Order: sequence, then C-alpha cells, then structure tokens
Amino acid sequence: MHEKRLYAKFLTDAILVEQGRLLYALLYAFSRAGYQIELFDGFAHHQLGRCGKLVPDMPGVTMTQAPPSHPERSIYLYDVEDASLAALDWAKKVRISDDIFSPYCGKHPMILPYAMHPRQTGGDLDEKLARLRTQRRTMRIFFSGDTKDYGRNRIRYPAPKLARLEIVNILKERLADHVALIQEVPARDRLLEDERPYIDRCVIMDTSRIWIEEPDWLDTLARSDFFLSPPGIVMPMCHNIIEAMAVGTIPITNYPEWMRPNLVHMENCIVFDDEADLIRKVQLALSLDKSEIARMRANVIDYYRKHLDPRIFVRGLEARPERDITVLLYTENNVRDNWARLNRHSVLMRHEAPTGKPSKTKCLISILFARFHNVFSHQ
Repeated sequence: MHEKRLYAKFLTDAILVEQGRLLYALLYAFSRAGYQIELFDGFAHHQLGRCGKLVPDMPGVTMTQAPPSHPERSIYLYDVEDASLAALDWAKKVRISDDIFSPYCGKHPMILPYAMHPRQTGGDLDEKLARLRTQRRTMRIFFSGDTKDYGRNRIRYPAPKLARLEIVNILKERLADHVALIQEVPARDRLLEDERPYIDRCVIMDTSRIWIEEPDWLDTLARSDFFLSPPGIVMPMCHNIIEAMAVGTIPITNYPEWMRPNLVHMENCIVFDDEADLIRKVQLALSLDKSEIARMRANVIDYYRKHLDPRIFVRGLEARPERDITVLLYTENNVRDNWARLNRHSVLMRHEAPTGKPSKTKCLISILFARFHNVFSHQ
C-alpha cells in the first residue's frame, strides 16, 4: 500500500493571512491524517507569521523547491494552479478558496472545518482530549476572551447578531447575581480547583485584564459545563467554540448555522439571538439538571468526532469520486469584504446532499438572486 502524499504549492500570499493560521489548519488536517507533505518553499520565513512558522516542524512535512516526486500518487493542493504542474497525472487536485458566500450552483465544494488554535494541537492530542472530556466540572458557564474592539457585528443574515462586547455587557448588567467576574489571579486560579466554586455561576474573564496561560486553556475549558461562544472580532467563527467542543463543553452561541452541519439547540448547543433571548438561554443553562447536561455533552463530543476532527475532513475528501475538488476556508478577509453577499443561496447556508442536482432554472435563479442581493445591499 502506497503512503499518502500531498504536494502543496501556493502562488499567492493569501494563504499566509491571520498569522499563517490558514496554512497551518489546512496542512495540519493532512498531517493528522498521516500524509507525507511536500510543501513548496516559496515564501520567506518572516512571511509565514506566528502560526505559519510552526508548519515546517509539523509531522510529515518536508519543505522543497523540487517538482513533486510522485504526482500520480499525490494530491496537488494549490490556490492558483501552476502551469508547469497542471498537466501532471495527479491522484486528486484540490483548489483552495475562501468564497463561502457564493451559491456554487450545481457544485459541491467542501468547507474545511474551523480548527483549534495551533497552540492547542501539540503533543498527544487524542489522549489529552479523552482525559479532559471526563474532567470534573467546577463551573456551569464560562467565558474567557478579549472584548476590546469586539463591539461591531457585520453579519446580517439570517438576522443581525449581538456582538461579543454587547453579550458580555448584557450579562454583567442584567444577570449580575449569577455572574462571577474574574479579574484577579487568585480568583483565576480557583477555576482549576476541584471545590466547584462556580458550579451555579456564569464565569466571565476578560483577557484584556487577566488571561489563562496557554498550557492551562483546554484544561480550564474542560472545567465548565457550558462555554459562552460569542462571535469573533470580524466573523462569527472563533477558535474557542471548537476547543470547547473538543473537550465536551457545550457551546452557548448565536451562530449555529455557521457550523457544518448546523448545531442544534438543546441537542449539542444552546442557541440565542436577541438580548431577551440571551437572558432566557443563560438562565436555562443555569437551571438544567445533570442528566440533561450529560446528554448534551455526549452529543457535543460525538459532533466533534464526526465533523470537527480534521482527519474526518480528509477522509471525506479522499472518498469524493471526482478528481478536481474545491475546498473553502473561513477567513476574516472574505467576511470583512463580502459580508453583504451572504444569503440563503450561499454555499455556507446550503445543506442538500452532495448527490443533489438542482435544475438549470433553479441554478440561474440562485445566481441572479445572489447578484441582485449584492448590488442592492450596498446601496
């Protein structure tokens, strides 16, 4: 049996944005799936960013400036196709894009699941996650994150979303009796104790004042039944919702439709929308009994294993019968520049099975709707 091989060559530096997070997340998926990766060394080291600089040390990665050694046994991963590689007899060709707002009518690109932060992926991750999923819980609801500059929301479909700063302020003002603000080191350190000091509280820690050291982050997440998962600074998707689900902590979120498949209220998350609903749903989380929480936790772990584990994504790509595949990435740049294009026809919101074949009329209507929506939403 031939070993799995990937040859990656990127001709633009778009893959290096967000401190190289995109490059890391993409190649990490194949590394976790056991691939030998030849990465064309086309960027200066300083261009890679904090996350991208971790890539050369990733298991299975070799930097090269040579042509691929075995194209017929390799997947070709690219952003813009290199003319000198286009005619080679590849096992598969995978084009990378971030256009998650187009309809792709009649086509079925794959969306790479949002990933844990690279800093949380080292060591024996499987063993660590298995241990943390059975961790004793000492908090009912937990939130830790920066709120500076998190006051704006760009996404308007299917409805406007509360921004992170709004969410935190609403809870501090309207549920003060149920909120524990962590602002000093002794209180932070109690989060890792076994005495369950916050089992009936919503714990909020603003990392602009105090933070959790990286080695303790997953362990701290695993101490809570629920994690409050508000939107990120530019787009809804954020590392912390993935990391919470990885350790079996149930997300309380207002962007379940950005996950593929959608998260489902009271199955693997708690969903809120406006201010009044946020209060109701936090109160619901505070009132749930142990059996309900245990059921939802099991569903969250199952969702992570089936849909967020990067190895599952690669297996899905391998199973696709077509040779040419498009893989889409969640990126801040695309959301910042194209947020008004998001609508019910966008591939991000589409959930029909890959075998579905919409009619030509339906395709044309979808494309025209998307174009007109884009024009008028900017007026």
